[in-house]
Amino acid sequence: MGVVSILTHSFTDGYNREFNRVFGGGLERYVLDLCSVIRGLGHSPEVHQLSYFEAFQTRTEQIDVYGYAYDMNDVPEAFARMAAAARGPVIYASCLWQPITYKPGSLGICHGINWDRPTLPLETKQQVAEHIQLALDGLVRIVSVDSHFQTFCRAACTFTDPGQVVLIPNAVDTSYFTPAPPRRTFEHEQEEEWLAAWKKDLASQENHNEAVISGLKAASKGEERNEGNGIIRADRSEVTIIAEELDSGAIRQGPDGQPNELPGEYLKQDDDTTASVHVNPSRPLRILYPRRISMERGIIPMMLAADRLLGAFPDLEVEFAGELVEGSTVGRSFRYWHRTHPHANRIKHHTYDFRDIREAYHQADIAVIPTVFSEGTSYACLEAMSCGLPVVASNVGGLNDLIQDGFNGLLVPPGEEALTAALVRLVQDRAERERLGIYARETALSYDISHWRRRWSTVLESFLTEAGLKEGIRG
Repeated sequence: MGVVSILTHSFTDGYNREFNRVFGGGLERYVLDLCSVIRGLGHSPEVHQLSYFEAFQTRTEQIDVYGYAYDMNDVPEAFARMAAAARGPVIYASCLWQPITYKPGSLGICHGINWDRPTLPLETKQQVAEHIQLALDGLVRIVSVDSHFQTFCRAACTFTDPGQVVLIPNAVDTSYFTPAPPRRTFEHEQEEEWLAAWKKDLASQENHNEAVISGLKAASKGEERNEGNGIIRADRSEVTIIAEELDSGAIRQGPDGQPNELPGEYLKQDDDTTASVHVNPSRPLRILYPRRISMERGIIPMMLAADRLLGAFPDLEVEFAGELVEGSTVGRSFRYWHRTHPHANRIKHHTYDFRDIREAYHQADIAVIPTVFSEGTSYACLEAMSCGLPVVASNVGGLNDLIQDGFNGLLVPPGEEALTAALVRLVQDRAERERLGIYARETALSYDISHWRRRWSTVLESFLTEAGLKEGIRG
């Protein structure tokens, strides 16, 4: 048995000083699963990671973990220290966009392109391409979780071995992330009425396969609201905006002190002026955001969309199921928004363990993956799909590998407007939710974790054989 060393910027929670707990993010989940494959091959994994605080050493999930304090302006130096301390062949599991000096004979992993921000300076993007070239020159192989990094390497860099960049998409345990058992939420006669309506909606949907989300019109101000009997006249004023200076915590409100609500053009109209917004007389319809509370994961567009949706649909609730970094600008802003929101009772926030998150999917009706930048093949998206949920996702990174718009989910440009329109579409169309969820589950089956383990085992066996022959695997 030999030791295999994984070098990464995050595994246990170095953000909140909870060093004994694996942080609830996609990268951390990936490293945990990779350690399981390494152990299955008869080797012992260890993890070396950055720490936002002091250096530490711990053991969790049967893995020795070493944390390194570092200068945020000199990440390559920290990786050099990690590589020097590594006891076995090295896998660089993140930060390939940094100018790292790689230990010869090592393996790398790219979890998605994180420099895909349109506003990032061109000079910075050119530097990233140079750093990726360093990775291609210094690593024996790079595993990519999506097709976009592979294409980037072919377009922006040079390498002679076409097999040097290996595509192994992220995966999901489809035997665990299964659709929720049916829930009986209506009396018998109401169920029959629902079924008849569902069949009618489904037939109508099949006749409109080419339909697309309607463009959003600018709304004039001053339309009357009346929520007394479940009928709403949508407020035409500007949507709630979180201040650009997030530290201020300011929230722009409507003239009545409430967050401004959804323009009437979003809603299916019963006549020219009103729209019925009751979703379910027995159980609130739930939208799930199963992501970290962070900028790149689209928390700001999601909060803005939630403002409009909660104001327009009184039978709707939104759950945010993800980690946040306490004390960060985004974390403090989210806490303030939630605490002061007039619909706070219909906003849920829970942090789930990897093993408990299925419960969140089972309680949801729609999942949202509103990434703004930096996305691979999202675990959350795969899990939601495997649970048979309809997914609204941004057309960012590896999400394009998973979602075919209108077939197994809805794919929209990153931002609040298109996101809100797509969510309204699904909130109001039960038949489409059902149809998209069925094909989402079918898609997820091809991403089952058994395929991922088999492909990674092949890559690791080759890598460790070469490493063992060249330098010996140190125990």
